[in-house]
Amino acid sequence: MLPPDKFELFATPHLTTILVIVTVALMLPLAVRFLAPSATRTVAYLLAAVLLLQEGIKAKLWVDILGWSPYLLPLDLCTLTVFLSAWMLVTRSRRLFDIVYFWGLGGTTQALLTPDLQESFPALSYLLFFLGHGGIIVALFFAMFVFRLRPYLDSIPRVIAVTAAVAALAFAVNLAFGTNFMFLMAKPNQPSLLDLFGPWPWYLIGLVALSLLSFALLYLPFLTWDSIRSKKSLQKDAPRT
Repeated sequence: MLPPDKFELFATPHLTTILVIVTVALMLPLAVRFLAPSATRTVAYLLAAVLLLQEGIKAKLWVDILGWSPYLLPLDLCTLTVFLSAWMLVTRSRRLFDIVYFWGLGGTTQALLTPDLQESFPALSYLLFFLGHGGIIVALFFAMFVFRLRPYLDSIPRVIAVTAAVAALAFAVNLAFGTNFMFLMAKPNQPSLLDLFGPWPWYLIGLVALSLLSFALLYLPFLTWDSIRSKKSLQKDAPRT
C-alpha cells in the first residue's frame, strides 16, 4: 500500500471531504425529520457514539505511539466540542446546543477549511480528523433540524463566559506543560486567518476580535428572523381603522 500524500490545502481530497460533510449534514437531518421521525433517538445515539469512538481511537493511537501526553487533555476547542456534541445529542440540552452552535460554526468550520494536518487521504489521521470535525457539523444541523434547537440573545454572553473560562484554563496548562491548546501559544502550521494578525502575542487580540465578530455574525440570521416575526405580529395585532 502506498503511503498517503502530504496534505495540500483545497486539493481534490480536501474539497471532496468538505462536500461529503456538507451533504451529510444537510441530508441526514432532513431525512430523519421528514421521512423517519421514529428513528430520531437511534440516529442521535449513533452519531454520539461515532463522535466518542473516533476520540477514543485517537487517544489510543497517541498512547500507543507516544505514550501519555498533556495533549490528551480535552482542552482543544474542537475536542471539547466533540464531547459536548455527543452529550447534546443524548440530552437535547439547549445550553449545550448554544456552545456547540457558536464553537462548531465559529471554530470547527475554520478547522475544516484550514486543517492542521500533515497527511492527506486515506491516512488514518486524516480520516479521524474529518470524522470528528465533520461529526460536529452533522450533530449541529441534526439538533437544529430535528430537535429544532436554536440560539437566543442570552446565549451569546453565556458562551463568551464559557469560552473565556476554557481559554484561561488552557493558557495555564500551556504554560505548565509547553502545550499549545486553542493555539494560544503559537499559530497553526497550516495557513489560517490568524496569519492576518501578526506574530504572538498580537494575534491573540485578533483571535478575540474574530471570535466576537463570528458570534455576532452567527446570531444575525436568528436576530433578523425574530425581527421579521415581531413586525408581522405587531402588524397583525394593530387595530384596524
